[in-house]
Amino acid sequence: MALSSDLEPEELLSCVKNIEKQLGRTPKPQGVRYESRVIDIDILFAGGMTVDTESLTVPHPRLHLRRFALLPLAELAADFVHPVLGKTVGDLLRECADEAEVKVVGPLLPLTAADALTH
Repeated sequence: MALSSDLEPEELLSCVKNIEKQLGRTPKPQGVRYESRVIDIDILFAGGMTVDTESLTVPHPRLHLRRFALLPLAELAADFVHPVLGKTVGDLLRECADEAEVKVVGPLLPLTAADALTH
């Protein structure tokens, strides 16, 4: 899903965390990096901006390694140029070594940043 917002990336992250919490995501235990979760919303890009803070790195630092993220992103914006790697999303998908199968599991509901802020 693509989202257009006037929020700064850190403000958007706060909204994303709020949405995840409303959908039942609980904080991961300390020291655990990966675990099964009810929902996981990532900020992949923020226009051509780069962000590197303690709580947020944009573009997503492992995006180019993940077919499950690149495939739907390429459907939305194949010609978008990764501001750090200097390659289009389509090129990143073609070069991605991840061979995992990607399945569509259902339609996504439209959501705006305003929706996230009101909950």
